[in-house]
Amino acid sequence: MTSGKSLQSDAVFAGIKERIAENEAKAKSINAVYLYKITDSGKVAKEWVLDCKAGKVYEGPVQGKADTTMTISDADMVDLALGKLQPQTAFMKGKLKITGNIMLAQKLAPLLKTEAKL
Repeated sequence: MTSGKSLQSDAVFAGIKERIAENEAKAKSINAVYLYKITDSGKVAKEWVLDCKAGKVYEGPVQGKADTTMTISDADMVDLALGKLQPQTAFMKGKLKITGNIMLAQKLAPLLKTEAKL
């Protein structure tokens, strides 16, 4: 992993962090830990953790165990957040890989939506 490298999806996770901070109770109601592996040129470039149990979003390895792990490219993560790419379509086309509890991934949709122009 090349930590320290700036990715376009960093802005997406900054937005998710803000939304979780604004509505921590909603995030905690999801009661799951998600690990995002963001790839760049086919290699994992960064890992982001959405810890909805604790209401935290942070970069780096998961502390404890992730309920769901999602692997997606930097560009596809941005498109997903902007609504240009639907999660189900990304999954079916192999752009989004999910391990662990797939059903928990569907609970994340409200937190992923962004109005930001990236």
